[in-house]
Amino acid sequence: MGPGGAERVMSHFITHFSKQHAVTLLTFESETMAAFYPVPALVNYLKTDKLGRHGLQRAWRIISRAGTIRQTAKALEPDVIVSFTDTTNITVLLACIGLKVPIIISERVDPSEHRIGWGKNLLRAYIYPRARMIVVPSHRVAKFFQTSLQSKIRVIGNPIPAVTATVARRADIGRKRVIAVGRYKPQKGFDLLIDAFALVADTYPDWDLNIVGEGPERPRLEAQLRRLQLEARVSLTGVVPDIFRELAQSDVMACSSRYEGFPNALAEALATGLPAVGYKGVSGVEELIVHGHTGLLVDQRDGSAGLAIAMSRLFDDGELRTRLGNAARQHVTQWAPDRIFFLWRGALLEAIS
Repeated sequence: MGPGGAERVMSHFITHFSKQHAVTLLTFESETMAAFYPVPALVNYLKTDKLGRHGLQRAWRIISRAGTIRQTAKALEPDVIVSFTDTTNITVLLACIGLKVPIIISERVDPSEHRIGWGKNLLRAYIYPRARMIVVPSHRVAKFFQTSLQSKIRVIGNPIPAVTATVARRADIGRKRVIAVGRYKPQKGFDLLIDAFALVADTYPDWDLNIVGEGPERPRLEAQLRRLQLEARVSLTGVVPDIFRELAQSDVMACSSRYEGFPNALAEALATGLPAVGYKGVSGVEELIVHGHTGLLVDQRDGSAGLAIAMSRLFDDGELRTRLGNAARQHVTQWAPDRIFFLWRGALLEAIS
């Protein structure tokens, strides 16, 4: 239950359904690790991951997870099991072979782009047909699966909470800010974003870039900033507890991801009223950014130069930023939590019927 997109959706999911149902959350993490997102007291929160992470220890740890899942399922006798993310989905389905419990699996990122290795790909092709239902966050992800599985697929985007009026906008201090949010890893394309900002930084000296997150790419991104002499204009902010406050202090959202599932950070930025820039053909991004209406989309083949041009348009035109931001706030109401969990409830009822 760390600070990731799937974890955030799971937190919303268990919070909603624990109000009326008995919910158990089983995670593979240290018992001493605190959840980044809320886990309600009503939820039976089970943590288990006590074994090593290398070589034979790692192999045994993975095998033991299947045993833990099976033992837990047999002990609880749940009406339905819901699993998030590819590797966990495979493990859950394998673990529960022979148990008469319906299983809903959910892909959280575009599997046509996210590499999990040939072995897991083979296992996914073999074991996914055993799922009662497959929930995906976008139609692009749905197209990944073979025709024989299409009847099991339900497209349900992520819940986007409304931003309350108590989230105050930043006072005009003479400087403007672009914000990006996500784990520092190649998928998020922050290297492309920094290069794009470098192309426009001299032309727009009153704009800064803030990249909120953490991850293994931090050293490379810091080296990139030093090489481009942008340390004073670009901040690599760590993980923050209140992302809406950071969004409210910004003027433009940049989603430079090479691939996604349904990017929560982008969705929350739109809900805050920020116009956004991003790449075409990215799962979730193409649903959230409607070109010319809620933001600007550029071709991935245009790379950093395309992002730079799109940002320049927004930097130059305050009225355009306001118009797109207002439309963005309205656009994302179609993923209001009540509606999303109505769809999830329908999926759960269908799975156990």
